[in-house]
Amino acid sequence: MQVTKSGAAAPLARACERAARLAVAQHNATAGRAFDLGVRVLDDHGTVDGATSVAHELAADRAVVAVLGPVTELTMRAASRVYASAKLTHVSSTTGQNDYYVWSPTVSFQTGVGQQAAGTAIALQALLHGLGAPLGVVIDRSGGSVEHDQGSILVNQWRGSLHAEVVPKVVAEDTDDAPAAVAAILSRKVRDFVYLGPLDATVRAARQLSAAGFTGPRWMSHLLYGSGFPKLAGAAGEGWFVVTPVVDASVLRTKAAERFTAAWRKRYGGIPDPYGAEAYDSVHMVLREFARTVPSGGGRPDRLELALRLHKATYQGISRTYTFNQYNQFDAEVKAMAGVTYVHKVHDGRFEQVGPILAAQTKG
Repeated sequence: MQVTKSGAAAPLARACERAARLAVAQHNATAGRAFDLGVRVLDDHGTVDGATSVAHELAADRAVVAVLGPVTELTMRAASRVYASAKLTHVSSTTGQNDYYVWSPTVSFQTGVGQQAAGTAIALQALLHGLGAPLGVVIDRSGGSVEHDQGSILVNQWRGSLHAEVVPKVVAEDTDDAPAAVAAILSRKVRDFVYLGPLDATVRAARQLSAAGFTGPRWMSHLLYGSGFPKLAGAAGEGWFVVTPVVDASVLRTKAAERFTAAWRKRYGGIPDPYGAEAYDSVHMVLREFARTVPSGGGRPDRLELALRLHKATYQGISRTYTFNQYNQFDAEVKAMAGVTYVHKVHDGRFEQVGPILAAQTKG
């Protein structure tokens, strides 16, 4: 595994490691298995140099059959080049940009929905629930290119699909222009509000909106699901939405979700961490396909064969069916997004899953 155990990515690292250890433990307890596996975890410290070094170390270890991670866009961009050269399959369940395909078209996979789809998801929720109204959008570039990507899509979707007014403001990196941007938008009497930026800036925006008496629908970046926003924002954060393909399996009423939640609770003493279900699904999918590459007469399987199998794989996970599109990302068509994308609302100091944007949860 390749993770970042510090900063904003630390919760992602914890969720992915826990999920991997649970999935591997279940595999190793399966009767008639052809092999046992272990989990090796390396911290890339969230830097380009660290990501490159960790990827080289894992690629050089012939005992490594596949890698879960990296967990951030920055480290994914650096490490995927190394894994491409080594022909070592890796799957990230927490990233969603598609430019990695350019230099790693064979072994780099992502089971999270593409980042640009996050903007569409906000507009889709608004459309389906009658929330389309004059919208204020702050795109805070301190949050990185992801915020710009989803913000641009959101503005276009809001205008094109909802036929509603949008007041966008862009905050440059390394400036303190965000409060002025929020104030300028509020002066335009918008009824809905989206802040796409890092955690601290979004908390400050929540407090500013609360102080101004703004009570309309408010959305944050999907990257903040599972973050400390509810506690840091306090009362000012109540009612904020986050729309993300990440599921809280503990509230799903399906057999698969209930089994997963019970196993997680037994091992870790609580409900699954945000992003835990997606990482767990990713590991199980990889293990299933890896088992099919093991020669019947014994011996070491070819590393590249696993990647070739994943390109064609279909895997039924806890809340969705995984297949990969032409960019090796989770194949989420717009018409299917409403059923695999979840609305979470801050309530009583925590993220509470309202449900999928649309469609009943299936049994299974």
